[in-house]
Amino acid sequence: VWFHYDKDMNGYLEYVEFCQFMKDLFVKKDTSNITAKEVEKYTRDMIEIMETHDENNDGKFEMSELANLLKLERNFLDKTIGQQSITDKQIKAILSHYNSNADSTIEGPELHAFIGDIARHLGLKLSLPVTEAGITRTKEIVGTDTIDTAAIRCLLTAENIQKLKTSFDN
Repeated sequence: VWFHYDKDMNGYLEYVEFCQFMKDLFVKKDTSNITAKEVEKYTRDMIEIMETHDENNDGKFEMSELANLLKLERNFLDKTIGQQSITDKQIKAILSHYNSNADSTIEGPELHAFIGDIARHLGLKLSLPVTEAGITRTKEIVGTDTIDTAAIRCLLTAENIQKLKTSFDN
């Protein structure tokens, strides 16, 4: 979701980008029936949402602010990270959850979501720099640009989660 609306890839949703996100989220697909009064109300609502959830009042949404606004689902990885061993069934479930295009690898936006959930599990505030640092370190740990079942198993060991945590802290 984030990378679809952050058109300039600066790590923030500015007002226009955020309005497009909200429009896609709430407005009917057939916009020909929307009146001027509805557009005015929609605009007021967007301004109110922006003022309420833009925690640092910079006129932009960071990943963490959007996550708070949307009340993200329970972190899918919370049940898995920290276990002594991860079963093949859990690995397949993780791959299935993040691999939206069913190509048996996690890459691109899928990888951002996966690393973002690891960061959230570690209690970090989501941001583009945090996610990018995690992705860079992940690629170093697993030795490839894409994540498959073997890479998931490798990455989610206690030792490698600690390595990732260190990269997030820097």
